[in-house]
Amino acid sequence: MPAAANAPVATTAPPEEPCTNAPRTDENDKRPRCGGIGAAVAPRAYHVVGGSGDPVDDTICDISQSFVLNGRMFGVAFSGGVDGTYKFVRTPNIPGLHWSAGGRYHIEFPDGADKPGTLTTEGGGTTTAGSQSRTTSGGEHFTLTPVDNCGGAT
Repeated sequence: MPAAANAPVATTAPPEEPCTNAPRTDENDKRPRCGGIGAAVAPRAYHVVGGSGDPVDDTICDISQSFVLNGRMFGVAFSGGVDGTYKFVRTPNIPGLHWSAGGRYHIEFPDGADKPGTLTTEGGGTTTAGSQSRTTSGGEHFTLTPVDNCGGAT
């Protein structure tokens, strides 16, 4: 038997995908996150101010969990995390009028999670009055400022 027949066969494992903390591109983005399970970050509360048509001045107790921002007229639920989806969950109760809206959002902390950041939404909505509907699109911008105590707000 030739010597080459007894040589061990070299196998190569598929290259391991590098971890990332970049925003998820969509729900199918399965790239591994840097830090793993052992690097869980303690929940951090943020004071949120912003918006245009229905300004928000609210506190989020833990942005990693789902949360609702409440303006005077609308309540908007966010899926949680630094990237996700949002939708209206409370609208004014005016007979004959109906609002619906939703889309995606992204939170950034350019100087670290212990410094102010921004929450930006992208999406659209529909306002219906009787048989008339109007569709809009756009985005909102909010400033997140870390707070030491959630104060019972969610």
